[in-house]
Amino acid sequence: MVAAGGAAIIAATPAVAAPGCGVTYTVGSQWQGGFTATVTLTNVGDPISSWTMTWSYAGGQRVTQAWNATVSQSGSEVSARNASYNGSVATGASVSFGFNGSWNGSNPAPTSFTVNGTACTGQPGGPTTPPTTGPTTPPTGSPTTPPPGNPTWGTALPPSGAQLSRAYQLIATANEKGYLPRSGECSVEIHARYWTYGPDGKVYPTWHPTRDSSGCNFGHEHGDDPRNSDLYSTAGWPAFGYTSEVMLDSMPENSHRHEDHVGHKVLSVNNTNVIQGDNGSSFFPPQGTTIAVCDTLLKFHQGTHSPDAFSNNVHELLFNQRCTASNGGQVTEARYNAMIPLGRAGGFSPSECPGFGGAFINVKPAVPADSPSDTRSLGRLITEPGCVQAIREGRTHYDPLYPNPVPFTVSDMDDFWFSDFSVTGSGLNFRLGPLFYVVNPSRYYDPSKPDNMGRIVDLCYTNLAGGDYCNQARQAGQNIQWDDPRSPFKGTLREFRPGTIQVQNSGPTTVYTDVYGRNVSSTPFNGSIKQYFSGNQSSTMYVRGATRDWNATGVHAPN
Repeated sequence: MVAAGGAAIIAATPAVAAPGCGVTYTVGSQWQGGFTATVTLTNVGDPISSWTMTWSYAGGQRVTQAWNATVSQSGSEVSARNASYNGSVATGASVSFGFNGSWNGSNPAPTSFTVNGTACTGQPGGPTTPPTTGPTTPPTGSPTTPPPGNPTWGTALPPSGAQLSRAYQLIATANEKGYLPRSGECSVEIHARYWTYGPDGKVYPTWHPTRDSSGCNFGHEHGDDPRNSDLYSTAGWPAFGYTSEVMLDSMPENSHRHEDHVGHKVLSVNNTNVIQGDNGSSFFPPQGTTIAVCDTLLKFHQGTHSPDAFSNNVHELLFNQRCTASNGGQVTEARYNAMIPLGRAGGFSPSECPGFGGAFINVKPAVPADSPSDTRSLGRLITEPGCVQAIREGRTHYDPLYPNPVPFTVSDMDDFWFSDFSVTGSGLNFRLGPLFYVVNPSRYYDPSKPDNMGRIVDLCYTNLAGGDYCNQARQAGQNIQWDDPRSPFKGTLREFRPGTIQVQNSGPTTVYTDVYGRNVSSTPFNGSIKQYFSGNQSSTMYVRGATRDWNATGVHAPN
């Protein structure tokens, strides 16, 4: 009963009329001092419109966090009340909720449950002392039962008593790292209605449109609506900041990494053709044989308005991709959540203006201080004073849209973020080499300015060659501010490429890693994240995503 994965089952048999219930209590995962449990209520009596379940612990256990129900505890007595969306349970139907708990010494399962005052025996109107069975075979898979996304998305705040992530707490009050509305924009309360449950049962901010149904604007955008993805039924709403929360709960403070709300960007692409021989080196995909078709749904944190990326190289990636090979239809799939490294920590390299691959610019220690570095990719390429000088000198570069070299302009001050990392162990070899490209960031690196941060739009009002974006800024007015909605430099025009990918897995499809994809294990551990990999590719593929402009009315930097 107390072993990890143990379960106590109170049998349920079909019946109708009068109150009646059956309860299954399953410990999905247990570690020293803690455990995760799932409770399933089956209604074998009349339909009920709401429920309150009670039980007692004999080993001094304490419920520390719950989802899909409001759970309270007094001494050994525990009470779980339905959430606003799962109170109605028809005859023969079931409803589940989960929680984390603590224990000391032993962790015996409860032996009796009541629902709305009726003892749960598996029969209508049964005796007050229910029969029980012994432990069953330990379950496999997730240590928790993931809660639903959010049936009140966009219309209501989280239920009272729900556990709030730090990322959600940042948007629940006016906060420049979370959501700080301007006059005329949607209120904090309206913005906070867009939430989801994360894999840990906590409440997280998630994707929302640029305009609420009431008509107000939020002033920022999060890319594609994930509901349009063919992977949405599996992946659900992305939980912005989930990996940071795992850090918060399991790592020392100097290892924490928290990112601002507006930088979370979603990409949804269905039915991307993978071309044989494509390695991503050309701007346009080559002509050739289609070797696979892929669906991609990802969320990457890439704000290009702040000084954060000058030194901090780890950013949150929530990645879902499924590819079907053309020769035989083999399917490979990856569902991976992690902080990924993009180049070296503490600095960056110059962008295409004045030229790719310039010397690394060391800025300051990264946060976290123990951030891993990616040494296989180009890392983060950001414009700096060398680009301003190149524009002033009239230097040229090759642009794939033009037959001959063209001069650099202020409109060429873009960001390229590369990464190349692997997850290996337990029969798994997963490699991903993505590219995240922003054409119109709002900032560039300038060590002569506060926070090392220059505003690109300011350069439009100098004697430098400006290009199309500066033409737009000048037409909008003289010396408009960097965060004016009329400024075209707002980080909305982006290209996301999943890039190089390989999935080879001869072990279990579900594994657990730390927040950086290390320490692969077939069983969960403190600070682990559940990952999923299936299939075996014979070689790496290069998957192209999409280039889109997510600009909309009211959107402005910071974005």
